[in-house]
Amino acid sequence: MKKKSLFAFAITTVVVAAMASPAFAYTLLSPRRVWKTTPVTVRVYTAGNSTITDSDGGVTAVVGAIKAWGIISSSTTSSPAVRGTAPATITLNNNGHICTGSCLAATLTGYYHTEGSATYIDDADIYTNTRYDYTSSRESDGCSGEYDIDGIMTHEVGHVIGLGHTTVVGATMYPSVSACNFNNRTLEADDLAGKNDLY
Repeated sequence: MKKKSLFAFAITTVVVAAMASPAFAYTLLSPRRVWKTTPVTVRVYTAGNSTITDSDGGVTAVVGAIKAWGIISSSTTSSPAVRGTAPATITLNNNGHICTGSCLAATLTGYYHTEGSATYIDDADIYTNTRYDYTSSRESDGCSGEYDIDGIMTHEVGHVIGLGHTTVVGATMYPSVSACNFNNRTLEADDLAGKNDLY
């Protein structure tokens, strides 16, 4: 009788421990790649988005929001993105001819090289689909059917640092977001696990 109780207790302990462990579903870009040094420099082009009614079309809001990753050095630039040449640049007022359908923004992740067994990111520029309306954390007029530029760009910078999409609903790297959803501004355990796997 004691053996059965001990066995049942052991099984229960394993099941409870498994349930307590977080399930991570993040993916990394393939091939696995990172920036050679951190912090990763990301610039936000000063030509903001005309649908964002804060003082600079979302530029300052995005500069602050993307720091959520903890390995980003962000600031503004008056120079537009140069594809294939660092630093990574976020463009809020242009779709770059790559984000024209239902996407809200897109990151060019194909600029990388290999040194020995390591693969390093050279550049990763972000473009915004201008057919949608956006809001920012610096707007005072609330949200009405707009998409949160802070959260969208926090998501896109996840791609900049080497992350793919996750299947964890509510994580910043989940591949879709609804209008007036501000949750992507903060990273979830799955997002942090992915970042920590890379850096």
